[in-house]
Amino acid sequence: MDVTKDRLVPYAAALSLEAASLEIVNLFHIGKILDVTLLDNYYIQLGGKGLCFKDTNLLQAVSTGFAIPRLIPLFGNFNNAFTSILMLLKIKKILSAKLLKTQCISVALRAGLAGTAAFANHDVRCRELLSNEKEGRILFQVYGTDIAIWFSFSKNELCRVDSGVIDVQPTAVFTFLNLKVARNAISGWFDHLGGPALGEAKISGNLPLLDKIGYISRIAQKAIPSII
Repeated sequence: MDVTKDRLVPYAAALSLEAASLEIVNLFHIGKILDVTLLDNYYIQLGGKGLCFKDTNLLQAVSTGFAIPRLIPLFGNFNNAFTSILMLLKIKKILSAKLLKTQCISVALRAGLAGTAAFANHDVRCRELLSNEKEGRILFQVYGTDIAIWFSFSKNELCRVDSGVIDVQPTAVFTFLNLKVARNAISGWFDHLGGPALGEAKISGNLPLLDKIGYISRIAQKAIPSII
């Protein structure tokens, strides 16, 4: 699917919400997955028919946790829209939590990497940066926890983000020292150069590939609003 430059940021933000919902369902086995559908006339649908936002309103929902959706599809598919809204509220509660909990960091990390994947897939500069990489699987984890978020791509497929134990050998591994460091990274307050040198993270494997993904991540973080 082609995503125009002017719609990349809201689309990436929507995919972050979708990823957050996937991780919540994976962790707690409850809730609604907010599948993203890019519609014409600058509308984005979350979780099937019912919950639909203008691109600009979707960005407001991501940054503040609240925005007014389109009313006609909402009332026309109220039950489905209501369950999607409940998941949005759950995501807001988890991502805005002040306490450091493993589940919250896992949800936030997967959401952030989903935005990175969107830029890797649809931003011209980012695609070019990965053009000479055949494939890769990068594992992001937090020391002392069971958090395991995977960023994967191959030459003929789009980048994607998954979580959990996968029976494959990672191309590279990025390990955060603790939950606080991981949250700082998700919030954009992590020094990708100084952090490993200071012991806040350990990196191994294909380091040039990690550098590329880190660079794309910083581009995405600057562009996509966040409530974290």
